[in-house]
Amino acid sequence: MLSYNTEVFTILERRVHALDLHGYYSGKFSPDKAQFVGYTYVPLDSIDFNDYSFTLTSPGYSFTGVDLEKTKKYLDDHSYQMKTVEECVEQGIYKAFSMRFQGTYYEGEWFILHELVFFGEQMTEEGAKAFLSRSEDYPDYWNAGAFDARWELKVPGTDQPMRDIEREEFTGMPWLVSHIKIEHKTKVNRAFEQYMNVSVVHPFLERMRIRSFDEYTEFMSLFGENYTLVFPESKAYFLLVTMAGHKTQGYRLVWFFYDIGSGKFYRWTYPQPRFTEWSYHYPEDVIMDLCTISDWDDCRMLNSSRTMDDQRFWSEYVLKKEEGQYRWLEETD
Repeated sequence: MLSYNTEVFTILERRVHALDLHGYYSGKFSPDKAQFVGYTYVPLDSIDFNDYSFTLTSPGYSFTGVDLEKTKKYLDDHSYQMKTVEECVEQGIYKAFSMRFQGTYYEGEWFILHELVFFGEQMTEEGAKAFLSRSEDYPDYWNAGAFDARWELKVPGTDQPMRDIEREEFTGMPWLVSHIKIEHKTKVNRAFEQYMNVSVVHPFLERMRIRSFDEYTEFMSLFGENYTLVFPESKAYFLLVTMAGHKTQGYRLVWFFYDIGSGKFYRWTYPQPRFTEWSYHYPEDVIMDLCTISDWDDCRMLNSSRTMDDQRFWSEYVLKKEEGQYRWLEETD
């Protein structure tokens, strides 16, 4: 059985929510103290579930030692849905839960992942704790799994690596670190896109439609209500792409550039419009406009954490000037 390990607890208590550390009972460092694991164990009858409802009902958890049949809620003789966490707790299907922490010290800071696991009546406390630490005797434990920088997906049925759009810019980092960086970058990017769509993009497109209805009878976004933005990590400016209807010529992609410093929109004219009779889902067309002049060559990049950080793309194909005038940007006002 692992020891309590005060050093691991000290790292965790300053970086995670106090409720997540309730029931902490053990931790362990790697030989060089650059990685650690830590564990909690909490019987559900020892707490007020309402105090933990946010932690225990957040997306992403696993369970073991549970009678699977008890977790099903039958809708008819042939179909069922899984019971919620609240239902499983209320009905005594889940008896306890644990938080499993994994930490890596990288580039001067600790990166910490946590995993929520529920245990059912078929798993004793001793069995649950053994289950949580079952991999630690693996000879290369501290270089495997979440700690492994070589972690990669494989094409099903082969040993060929599958391209991982999200992780490409974080190559060489432990999977744990790259996962946290991707999550953080995604949240920041989504917040930026949401704010820019609401504050400037939607009002701008409304004005363009009112002012030039024959040219812009409608605008269609690619993913949901927000229009797709392409921007560098600095977020000093962005490209807006949308499919627009023309009163007589059909549909085509249109691109606009917005400079945050000046608050001005421009038409980006480098891509040539390709008119079609009908509108359609157009991620491949966006990449068609970008792939020959940038390092964006896969439509999966459009709904990922990726930012357009190809400086040659911005300097040569967007912001290039000739005789003091933008080569590829036209003012819209």
